[in-house]
This record gives sequence, C-alpha cells and structure tokens, in this order.
Amino acid sequence: MKVHARTPRLLLRDWTMDDVEPYLDIVSDPDVMRHIGDGEPRTREYAEKFVRRSIRHQESRGWMRFAAEHVETGRFMGFSGFDWRGEPGGPLDFGWRLGRDFWGQGFGYEASAAALHVGREAFGLEKITAQSYPENVGSIRIMEKMGMERIGEDQEHGRPLVIYGFPSEWPDGFVA
Repeated sequence: MKVHARTPRLLLRDWTMDDVEPYLDIVSDPDVMRHIGDGEPRTREYAEKFVRRSIRHQESRGWMRFAAEHVETGRFMGFSGFDWRGEPGGPLDFGWRLGRDFWGQGFGYEASAAALHVGREAFGLEKITAQSYPENVGSIRIMEKMGMERIGEDQEHGRPLVIYGFPSEWPDGFVA
C-alpha cells in the first residue's frame, strides 16, 4: 500500500478493500451526508463501488481521492483528493469527507493541504476547483484557508452550490 503523504497526525494512502466497512460507517451517517449530493445516507453497495473506483483510479493514473488514516490509531478517517469535475481533462474537483469523530480538530484542513501538495507536486494537477453547499461553513473555511476564492456558482439536486478555486488558475474566469 503506497503512502502519498504523511503529516504529524495523518497519512494519505492508497485504498484497499478493507476500507469498505469504515467508509460505509462514514457515508451511512446522516450528519456526514447532509451537505453532500442529495443529502441522503449511502448504502453498502455505494461504499463498495466508491472504493473499487478509487482503487481503479490509483492503479490507472496514480492520483485520486486518497484514503486518510490516523497515524496514532491506524483508524480510517475518510478521504481527501481529486476527481474530474466532468469529463477527463477538464477542471478537477477537490473534495474531502471525514468521519464525524474527526470533525472540529483541524483534520479536514490538514488532509486537504497534504492532498493539494501531492496533487500539484507529484502529479502536476491544476485547474482545481472545490464545491460546497453555502451552508456547509466547515468546508468553505477549509477552502478559504487553503487560499481558494469563490469563482462561480452552480446547482446540484435543486440546491445552489458555490465553487471555489485558485484565481491564478482561472485568469479568464471559471468555465465548467
């Protein structure tokens, strides 16, 4: 299992099928999922499909939404990393999802800062965006702390989204 980044408190690593159960614990939690997609908790089938897809991405391109693991306990924490926002070759969607046990302790920023560093330095990723529902102030704080600024708006599941990015990567404005 490859480790892509290590901080004092967490590491970003490749996914394994052993991550399905702890990932299911996260995505089946209504509090975690209320600001994601349609806001509904996810099923085992969803968790398995997500982990399999992440493994395919790590094998085919090296970068993905990296699995996050707590250094001290070895517990699976969630993920932080990248996927295509739409078609491959277009803007990247930068996202993170952590279990509730890890909220409010700076892990979201720590994981995201590490993922951003790996994405840029190891894989040369650019045209990075992140999106959130406006009421998800925790995620918006992470985006702003990383130096992202609001560059656009969109809609998902009939709800408004705010889109953040690095203005230097979007000199002519954001185009989805």
